[in-house]
Order: sequence, then structure tokens, then C-alpha cells
Amino acid sequence: MVFPLPRVVFYVLEVHSQSTENGFNVQFKNNVYPVTYPKGYWKKTPEQTRIALTENLALAATMHLPLVFKDYTIRYHSAKPLLEPYFVENFLRDIPSCAEVDGTDTAEMVREFFDVRFLYDDSELTLPASESVEDGYRAIVGLSFGKDSLLTYAVADELGLEPEIAYLVEESMTYEEKHKTALAAKFKEEFGKSLHILKHDTGKLRDYKHLGLPFTELGWGLQSTEYAIEFIPLAYALQGKYILFGNEQTTGETYVNEKDGWLIYPCYDQSHIWTVHISRITEMFSSESVKTGSLIEPLMDMMVQRTLAHRYPEIAKYQMSCFTETEAGRDYHWCHDCTICGKMYLLCAGSGIDPKNVGFRLNMLERDKRRHFTLFGGKSALTYANTATARDEQLFAFYCAVKKDAKGGLVEDFKKSELYREAQTREDELFKRFISLYDPITVPSELKNQVMSIYREEIASFEF
Repeated sequence: MVFPLPRVVFYVLEVHSQSTENGFNVQFKNNVYPVTYPKGYWKKTPEQTRIALTENLALAATMHLPLVFKDYTIRYHSAKPLLEPYFVENFLRDIPSCAEVDGTDTAEMVREFFDVRFLYDDSELTLPASESVEDGYRAIVGLSFGKDSLLTYAVADELGLEPEIAYLVEESMTYEEKHKTALAAKFKEEFGKSLHILKHDTGKLRDYKHLGLPFTELGWGLQSTEYAIEFIPLAYALQGKYILFGNEQTTGETYVNEKDGWLIYPCYDQSHIWTVHISRITEMFSSESVKTGSLIEPLMDMMVQRTLAHRYPEIAKYQMSCFTETEAGRDYHWCHDCTICGKMYLLCAGSGIDPKNVGFRLNMLERDKRRHFTLFGGKSALTYANTATARDEQLFAFYCAVKKDAKGGLVEDFKKSELYREAQTREDELFKRFISLYDPITVPSELKNQVMSIYREEIASFEF
């Protein structure tokens, strides 16, 4: 019998981390990656919790590096992080999605991850302090200016949670950060709401041009988990009771990869299943005083878009869902040349909202935009676009666009196609699926009645 040769470890990857005056640093390959909070915020968090946050976030930001550098031992010059088991499960659940995006083999990627040895200088766990956030009552909302985070902010404001905006700045290699910074300045000017800016340089550890490596999706799977933990010092500084993410109903969607049969969560750490675990993490790191959840989980995408633009038009005009990854996005926050722009325009048109109200300047339903719609055979790099729900979402939205007399060559083509007849046959089913309320698993229990009351009003006003 021939046995495979053992994998040879040529050298050990090393990670140093330390708490600083206004945050913490992660050091890797002679580069220092700081995470910096507004002055004074970090020190309002108990010292023992600051140490635990530093150790755990250093692992979250770097645990993908053995796979991308193909060196399968990594040493952390710190104590063993309390959250290692959480991060491992989160990472594993995300691997099939990463392999799908990268076009690689899921089983091989899983095997490689199991080969990784995470070593620590101290096997003793650093536990967070037992001090809770004093008199917490506010919501901490991570604002990305996408429809989900804007609606989360708007609903939290209507509920009287006095939402505070956590604004994360990561190095971007596109025009996205430039546009968001400009929108943030206007938002602050209009609403008088300070942006609590968190400079997040550890994001460079998944910037593969910076690392001098080929692109991979690895490193993005723990993003929401990482951000929630990083928001803990904001909760201590701002009397936060809730950390709120814009995880709507479809973030829990899955599909099976046709190539190798793996179950894929397009965004596992935004799923309702995992958000419950994230809440447990933030409770552990705040002596049970800070919960994490989503106020928009009961809604599907079309109702998220419609509710934002219909109920909160003054906030909807700040929407930026486009990644502006190409030259088409250089000068404006909608590039009008991608699947995201196509989807958001369609959701507006289908729900009776003028797309100009969220900033669109061009009609995304003209025939020259066909390639941006998977329903018409277009391609998307986003794994969610491969789900059956995403396909039916476009089918229903185009059907609604016809009903509402939206203009555009694609609307005319749809009306003449078999797709229209399919939508007619399935009208009741599709309406119930996309214009309904779902079980609010991650909405904090004490807020559920108020939240659901808002959404019932919006659904009742939806004209079909």
C-alpha cells in the first residue's frame, strides 16, 4: 500500500496583536494593521474585555491566511481566543460559497482547512470582564448605505432607539469608498447625526493585490461576525443595547452546487441561523447587555426596497447598493452597468417606486441592459443570484413592472415571453412569497410587535 507523503511545513506564519491607545493592532509579515476607534471610545470598554477583543479579532482577521499562502501552520503570539470554535464553524460553512466563486474544489478546500494548525503562546483563555454596558438603550447600526442598512437605521429611528451610526472605513480598490464618504458627509449634514468612524485596516488582509496574491473569496466569510465584535466598544461608549445588521429574509437562502453537490450559503454569517450565534457572542463580551439582531429579517428584498423608498424617502435618496467596481462607477454611486444596478432598478419599478427617487439616472430596463439580468441569461458573480429564489424574484418583479406600466424594452420583451405566462400562472404563489411577513427570528423579542406593525402597514399599502 502506498501512503501519501505528509504535507511539508516550510515555515510558520506568525501573527502578533496588541491593544493600543484607541484600538488594537494586528501585525503580519512586518506590516501593522490597526483598527482605530474615535478618541476615547476604546478605553470605555473594560480592560480585560479589550484584551479579549484584541486576541479574538486578530484570529478572525487572519484565519484564512494559511489557505491563501499555502502554509498550514500559523502561530499567534497571544492566548487562545475564546471564540475559536465559533470562527471555525463560521469559516467552514462559508467554504462551499468561496469555492463556488473561485471555481475551485470544495472538498479540497475543506481538507486544506482541516490541515491548518492554529498555535498559541498561551493555552489559557482570556475571558471578557463581567462589567455590562451601563444603562444601554441605543441601537448601533453599521451603515453601508445599501438599502438594508438604511432601512435598519430608519426603522430603529422610528422605534425611538436613537440609532448611532457605525461607519467602517476599509481600503477599497474601486470607487466605492469615495462615493460612500461623500454620501456620509451629506447624511451628517442633513440629519445632524455624527458618524462614529472605525478605521479598519485589517481589511487589507483580504485585499489580495496588497498581499501580492491571486484573488480569492476567502477571508470575507466572517465579515459580519467580525464587525459585530468590533462594535462592542461602540456599545460601551454610546450606551448601546442593540447591534443591528441589515439581514433581510433572503440572507438565509441556500442552494446545492450542481458540480459537486455541496450545500451553499451565499452569505452564511448573515443568515438567521448564524445571527443568533453572533448575538450570543456580543452578549458574552458585554456581560449579557448587548444583543445583535436584524430589524428587517421579516421582509424579502422587494419589500425592503419598497418600504425604504415609500416610508422613508428622505433616507432612501442616500442609497448606494452598487459596488462601483469598474470605470463606469468612477463619477457616480450608481454605475448603471452591473447586475446590482439592474436588480435595484427593477425592484423599484416593480414596487411602484420611481427609480429616480433613489438616484438612478438611466433606465436599467432597456434592451442594452439585458446582460445584467439572470432571468434573461445574464451572468452574476454573486452566489445569491444562483438561487431559485433570486430567479423567482426577478420573474415576479418583471411581472409587477408590467402591471405598473414601467417603461423599457426588457419590460416589453418580458410581456411577450413565456416568462410572463409563467408569472401569470404563479401570481398568487409569487405574491405570497415576496409580499409577506416572515417569522422574525433575530428581531429582539421586545421590539417584535412594533416592528411587525410597521411592516403590516407597508404590505397593506402595496398596490398590485
